[in-house]
Amino acid sequence: MNLSEYRALGLVELLDAQLAHSLVRMTSDPRPEVELAIALTSRNVRRGHSCFPVGMSAREIWPHEPTKPDALPGAVEWKEALRQSRLTQGGPLVLDAAGRLYLRRYWQLEQDIARELTARSALPPIIADDASWLEAALDRLFAGAANSRQRHAAQNALRHRVSLLCGGPGTGKTTTVAAIVALIIQGRLRDAKAAPKVILLAPTGKSAARLGEAVRKAKSRIEAPEEVLREIPERATTLHRALGMRREGMRFARSADLPLEADVIIVDEASMVDLGLMRQLLDAAPREATLLIVGDPDQLTSVEAGSVLRDLVTASEETGWRDRVTRLTTTYRYDERQPLGQLVASIRTGQGATVSALLEAKADDVVWSPSDCLRKELDRAADHWATALATLDREEHFALRGRYVILSPFRRGAIGTERLGLAIRERLPPPAIGTPRVTPIIIEQNSHELRLYNGDFAMLLDGEPPVATVQSDADGFREIAEARLPRYSDAFALSVHKAQGSEFDEVLLVLPDEDAPLLTRELLYTAVSRARKRVRIVGPKQVIHAAMARRAQRYSGLVDAIGEAIGEARG
Repeated sequence: MNLSEYRALGLVELLDAQLAHSLVRMTSDPRPEVELAIALTSRNVRRGHSCFPVGMSAREIWPHEPTKPDALPGAVEWKEALRQSRLTQGGPLVLDAAGRLYLRRYWQLEQDIARELTARSALPPIIADDASWLEAALDRLFAGAANSRQRHAAQNALRHRVSLLCGGPGTGKTTTVAAIVALIIQGRLRDAKAAPKVILLAPTGKSAARLGEAVRKAKSRIEAPEEVLREIPERATTLHRALGMRREGMRFARSADLPLEADVIIVDEASMVDLGLMRQLLDAAPREATLLIVGDPDQLTSVEAGSVLRDLVTASEETGWRDRVTRLTTTYRYDERQPLGQLVASIRTGQGATVSALLEAKADDVVWSPSDCLRKELDRAADHWATALATLDREEHFALRGRYVILSPFRRGAIGTERLGLAIRERLPPPAIGTPRVTPIIIEQNSHELRLYNGDFAMLLDGEPPVATVQSDADGFREIAEARLPRYSDAFALSVHKAQGSEFDEVLLVLPDEDAPLLTRELLYTAVSRARKRVRIVGPKQVIHAAMARRAQRYSGLVDAIGEAIGEARG
């Protein structure tokens, strides 16, 4: 079959076919199997993979398509055709030893990240080796057996220039980060008589604001001298802002030529960081800086290509890049007997029977309803929004938005965020006479000029002119005319991806009547773990069970690239 036939069957999209046609025109050997492989690689990149494993079966490539081709090229012949193509001989494609086909940019990103992490890992620790001082400091900051994993994370951060701290919600990651920062500051004051420059980073404005708030609270629980506590930063910023994203797109001011001014760099919510952003961070981070990567590898991965955090955790288990990861497993947010905590843990570990029992138990903090109860749930949601939009006090407005959220896996469709938002609008009473209408919005496009970033929350007030009050990561509240805002949408309902990095007292998760490929265990886990106190789920149980059985998989070669970089470094 040629590519036009795959297009006719709906198995390849126009954008991917056009790229394949453009590339094969660069050669005098436009073999159909090469053209197909390029289109499938492009398709995979748009779906978040960094490559296409050549030789996959039709069932693996199109698992949810009813119509599949009778046969695909054989794996051996397919790879050989690609190896002989001029496109893989220093051209725009790369076929690696494992048979993964890349658009060269994504192969280069993986190679650069692997080599940079390996090079940084070979550098000496940030604190001079003094076992007696270190043990005493660790005893003071992490006293008791319950803190053994936090203690291990601190030792990792002091022993290695790059380390990872992983764990689910409420496992004490931010408290541990604050203690690690205090330990590094105290050690540097002792060794160099000068405090290190520490910066806190997160992928979105909301996650940055939450990180800063969590560190401020954690400081009050740390046993450390005042001079140390004073140096712990209380504000975080977005990665895009710290790297100096420029107006023309994914170009940044910060690089190896103009590095970040930092000795210690903390990156929170790292599951949301894609290959391109991680590569830019490593390029801009001073080589001698200590990098602590923090996140939950069981959550949804980045929207763009790559699953960097998950790959780094896997690399620590499968390559010589060992002892870099600490996993926190004890949850302090929920009592172990609390159904919500049990639900979060059961979804994460794939315990379908436990999930079913918890949904049937009719607990106060885990409420399941069939799809025909959606109208009633939206009535409840409208009551919340009526209260949140009745105030013009910006602090009260954003505090109320932190108490409740509607989540959907989709943006469009019957239960997409657009339709759910419209249903809430229709239920809201008109504003009082003489009072401006308030609309909750979320920014969907980065604007370096306005210091606005994808994921920032804002409240929009009708008026002459309409003005948005933005909840910024580092500047408090700012007012910006609506006409100047980048692309935004109302935030009556959020996609699960958009809610990453945020937490709410109560979450309403709306699921479709029919199963869909997007529904995975990771999506359910990410959605349910946004809740601090209660989760309400509306949708058929069979859809929940189908999602529990489906894992979100990203094809990548980063783990192998790290292993190869380590082997090269060892000679």
